[in-house]
Amino acid sequence: MKKNLLIFLVLFSFNSFCQFNVTPPPPGCLIFGKIDSNNDGFEVFEIDYYLNYVRDYALSLNFNLSGYNLILFPSEIDYNNNSNPITTNNYQNIIAYQQYCYLKLIYSGSGNFYDQSNLLYYFSCHKLVTHSSNGDYDNDNVTNSIEDLNSNLILIDDDTDDDRIANYRDIDDDGDLVNTIDEDYNGNGNFLDDDLNNNSIPDYLDILVSGNLSVSEILDSKIKIYPNPTSTFIEFESNLNFNLKIINTQGQIINSSENCKDKIDISNLESGIYFFKIEVENNFVIKKVVKN
Repeated sequence: MKKNLLIFLVLFSFNSFCQFNVTPPPPGCLIFGKIDSNNDGFEVFEIDYYLNYVRDYALSLNFNLSGYNLILFPSEIDYNNNSNPITTNNYQNIIAYQQYCYLKLIYSGSGNFYDQSNLLYYFSCHKLVTHSSNGDYDNDNVTNSIEDLNSNLILIDDDTDDDRIANYRDIDDDGDLVNTIDEDYNGNGNFLDDDLNNNSIPDYLDILVSGNLSVSEILDSKIKIYPNPTSTFIEFESNLNFNLKIINTQGQIINSSENCKDKIDISNLESGIYFFKIEVENNFVIKKVVKN
């Protein structure tokens, strides 16, 4: 009995630690959102632009689609029958407000090759969606037209915090852990005139301003370092460019770098404790690093 119980516990523990092997839920359809200039449910969609966006999105999932031809079909029937592919760059949706489209990825014979089922899982379904200019898709009190920061009517390319959620769908546009709706600090209903640090960036788009968190707390949450301890490299997980100073326990700056982004080699440092001073604009956070 004890032997059986032991086997059960081992198997239970193994399953508990292997949950990362479970297939993740389907990602749903990728969305090409555009401002509907006359609110009639129809708009011209730049297909070449969108397919390049899909390729870029695929890279974020570790799929390099440079060896694939991407062909978009206006309906699932066309997709199944291989008929009526969208061959024009400027395509007007034929179903008002929301049209499902389907993508075929055809291998060209060069570059990385992937299992077709994986490609279908992530990239087959797409939606062309029109949005009213004065609507507010994410209910953050910033209208869709204002979320279109570059004023090109395309909403998917406005992503201030680089979290792969376009601003018009993101309740925290700058990723400072404070919802956009809470960054109207003067309470007048206009998010564009809140600029607490006077840097000409509205606070709801400025990661360095938060009414509830200190700047150091925000930077600390947005810049991760690993592994720690380490004997070779420190890697940075961040969407920010920053300057770095490495300080020893005597307070001496022993190394400095500008415009850091990915990683730094510290294999030449002696074993011990160091302090990384990470500077963004006029603000900084300090992280302790142990060198083995």
